[in-house]
Amino acid sequence: MKISINGKEITAQDSITILEAAERAEIYIPTLCHVRGKNGGNPCGLCVVEVEGNEIPLRSCDTKIQEGMRITTDSDVLKNLRSERLAILAETHFGDCKAPCNLTCPGQINVQGYIAHVAKGQYEEGLRLVMERNPFPFSVGRVCPRFCETKCRRVLVEEPIAINHLKRFLADWCMANNIDLRIPKDPSTGKKVAVIGGGPSGLTGAYFLTRKGHEVTVFEAAPKLGGMLRYGFPEFKIPKAVLDYEIDTLLQLGINVKTNQKWGVDYTLQDLKDQGFGAILIAIGNPADKPLEIPGGSLPGVMGSSEFLKKITTGEEVDYGKRAVVIGGNNVAVEAARALVRSGVAEVSIIDPRPKDDMPAHERNIKDAENESVRFMELTTPLGISRSDGGLAIEVIRMELGEPDKRGKRNPVEIPGSNTNLQVDTVVHSMGKMATKEGFTGGSLEESLELSPAGNINANPRTFLTNLDGVYAAGDSTSGPRSVIQAVVGGRRAAENIHAEIMGVEKEAGESRFNFSRGKTLDSVNPQTFAGISSKSREKMEQREPQSAVMDFDEVKLGFDENIARREAERCLSCGCTAYDRCDLKRLSIEHDINLNKTGMGEKPLYEKETSHPAITVDLNKCIFCQRCLNSCEYEALELSASGFDEKGRAESITLRFNEKCVSCGKCVDNCSTGALNKKEQIVPMVNEVIERVRTTCPYCGTGCQLELKVKGNTLMEVTANPDQLPNYGDLCVKGRFGHAFISHPDRLTTPLVRRQKGGPLEPVSWNEAIEIVSDNFRSILAEKGPDAFAGLSSARCTTEENYVFQKFFRQRIGTNNIDHCARY
Repeated sequence: MKISINGKEITAQDSITILEAAERAEIYIPTLCHVRGKNGGNPCGLCVVEVEGNEIPLRSCDTKIQEGMRITTDSDVLKNLRSERLAILAETHFGDCKAPCNLTCPGQINVQGYIAHVAKGQYEEGLRLVMERNPFPFSVGRVCPRFCETKCRRVLVEEPIAINHLKRFLADWCMANNIDLRIPKDPSTGKKVAVIGGGPSGLTGAYFLTRKGHEVTVFEAAPKLGGMLRYGFPEFKIPKAVLDYEIDTLLQLGINVKTNQKWGVDYTLQDLKDQGFGAILIAIGNPADKPLEIPGGSLPGVMGSSEFLKKITTGEEVDYGKRAVVIGGNNVAVEAARALVRSGVAEVSIIDPRPKDDMPAHERNIKDAENESVRFMELTTPLGISRSDGGLAIEVIRMELGEPDKRGKRNPVEIPGSNTNLQVDTVVHSMGKMATKEGFTGGSLEESLELSPAGNINANPRTFLTNLDGVYAAGDSTSGPRSVIQAVVGGRRAAENIHAEIMGVEKEAGESRFNFSRGKTLDSVNPQTFAGISSKSREKMEQREPQSAVMDFDEVKLGFDENIARREAERCLSCGCTAYDRCDLKRLSIEHDINLNKTGMGEKPLYEKETSHPAITVDLNKCIFCQRCLNSCEYEALELSASGFDEKGRAESITLRFNEKCVSCGKCVDNCSTGALNKKEQIVPMVNEVIERVRTTCPYCGTGCQLELKVKGNTLMEVTANPDQLPNYGDLCVKGRFGHAFISHPDRLTTPLVRRQKGGPLEPVSWNEAIEIVSDNFRSILAEKGPDAFAGLSSARCTTEENYVFQKFFRQRIGTNNIDHCARY
C-alpha cells in the first residue's frame, strides 16, 4: 500500500497504523503511551497527525493507513496541540529532574551521583564523576563555600548532607589507595594553546583543552604551580603534599609547564603568537592587593593579605610581633588571622565595620577563628595608622546600625566620640584584590588589553574573549576574587569556547535549564514531601583541638573514614530523578519548549513511595497514566487503574499493584515514560554524562539474550535490552536485567587465592603460580585415582569458545565425560 508522509512516498504493509508505518520508515512521531502496537486506554494525544481530507488531526496510533493517504506529522498546528497536551500532563507530574544540590553547584557537578557512589562503596567511580567537571576535588573538597549544601533538602528533616566532606573523602581515599586517575584524551588536533597562569582556573583550562587533544603549555611566574591554592591558602587549609599530588594527577595528561616565566618580562603575547599558539588563555588570578586607603595605609608593618599569605606559604621567616590586627571581614582576612596566631602572635584581632553576622566570611570560618582565640571587633572601622613606640597605632571608631534605607537595610554609621587607638605590631588588610594595579606592560598587545575600573581584564562573559583576537581570559582575573570552584568553572568554560574557535566547530550546546521541581526554594517544598523520613544526625568530621592546632600549620580537619562517609552518604534523600537520562516526558517537553513556570507542575505529593517489590520502586507522584508499563507487560502482572479523569483528561487516584504473576523482568521499568517506576539498585542518576552503550550477550543461561549495557568508565550503570534485537526483543529475566551487582561487588575475587595447608588462610598468588598448583594437583589425582575422579561444571557466564575448550579439555585431556553445564551441551 502506498502512502505519503511529509511528502515522502513510502510503501507500507496493509492494516497497520500510521504510527507503525512511520516507525518502519524511520519517520519520527512523538508519543508517550505507545509500546510496539499497544496503546493505553487513556491515549497521551501526542501522536496526532494531519491527514489530507480530514478537518481535524487524527491520532496516528489508532488510525489505519489507507491507499493514497497524504499525511503530515510536523506542522505549527500539531506542535501547538502537542504543547497543550504536554502542559496538561506536566501538571500531574510531581518530582525533580535534577537535585537542588546539582543545580546550585557552580560547576553543575552531578552531586547526587557522587554521593550515591559513596553510598555504594564505589569511590573511584565517584571521584571520576567529580573530575568530569572539576579537576581540583582535593582542594575544593577542603575550601569550597558549599553552595550546594545551602539548598540541600535534608535540612527540612534535620541537617544538610556533608556534601563537601564526601567529595574530600573520595579524593583522599583515591590518594591513599594510589588510584590511577588518568583519563583518555582525544587524538592530537595539531593545535597549540598557551595558558598564562598556573592557578586553578588556568590549570583547569589546560586540563580540558588537553583532553580535547590540543597541545597546551602553561606559563607560570612562580617557581611552582598552584596559584592561589599554593600561595593563598595556608597549609592548615590545603596541605602542600595534597596539592602536589593533585597537580601531578592533572599533569599526567601531558600538559607542558614552564615555571619562573613572568608575563611581560620573559615573554609577551606577541611572542606566544609568533611561537604558533593558536589561542592564549590569561588566568593570572588577582595577585595585586587593593590599597588600604586611609592615612598610614602603606607604612612598614602594614601589608595586604596576598603579600602576607605568600610570606606564610613560602615559609619566609618574619617577626610579626605580639599584637596584630587584620582589617576586613572576608574569608581571606579570617585565614590571615589564623595564620598570624600560628606565627606566634599573642593577640590577633579582626576589625570590620559590619556586624559579625553580616561579614562575608562564612560562619564556620569565623567560628574556627574564634576557637583559636581570634578576637572579632565588629562594628569598628579604621580611620588611620601611625607609628607609635616602635610599633603601630590604629585609630578606630565604633559603628552602629543606622535607620533602614528604602530596601530596609540598616547600614553602619559612626558613633561620634567613640574613637580609640589600638597599639599593634602588624597590620594585614584584606580590602579586595585585582589583576593589576597599573595595567600590563611588555608589548603593544599588553598595553592595549582592556581593563575594568576594578583593575581586572574585560572579557566577554559568554565567550571569554578579550578585545584582542585569539586572547581569552578567565577566573579571578576577570571577575575579581571569588571561590576556587568558580575559578575552576571559568577555566572549563573558557576551554570549551577556545576549542570551538580553534577547531572551527560549533560550541557544544549547554545543558537545558528545563527542570521539574518539587520546590525551587526550601520554603516552597510541600511539608508532606518528606514526612516520615527518620531523623539521622549529620556526621561530624574529626578535627584537632584548637590548643594543639595553633602550634603548627598542619591540617586541622582530618577527613572522614570509610564507615562515616558511607553513613553520611546514606542520609541523602536522592531528590533528583534516577531516570533522568531516559525520561520521555522531559525530552518531549524540551522539544516543544514547555515553560513550566507558565504551565505549572505537580505541587504536592499525593502518593507514598512504594518499595515492597524486591527489585522495583514505585512513585506514582511522577505517573502521568500513560499506561506504557501496562502495555509492555506480557505476563498480565500489573494492575493499574484510576478512579476517574478530570475535565482535562488527567487521571485521578491512581493505583498500581504487582500481582503474583510478576516475574520481576523489569520491562515495565524500561518502558516507563517518567521515572515513576525505577530499579532499586540504580541510585546514581546519569545527568548529561558520556555513557557508552555496549552490546553484549547475557551470561546467565544458554538462550543468548542480547543486552545493552550503559557503561561509564569501568562502571556498569544499568542493563537494558533493545526491543528490535533478537532473540529476546527487549525481554529479559530478573537475572539478566537486575543480577549484575556482582561485577562491582567488593567481595568479588579479582586474583587467585590458595590455601597452602589444611585450615590455613587463603593467600593471594599470581595467575602463573595458581595454574602451576592446579596442574600439579591434577596430575597427582589423575595418576592415583584415574580420570573418573574428575568432574567439570561450566558456566553460561563463560563465552562459547571458553566452554568449548573446557569440555574438550575434560573429554580429551582428562579422559572423562563427567562434565555438566547449566545450559547443557
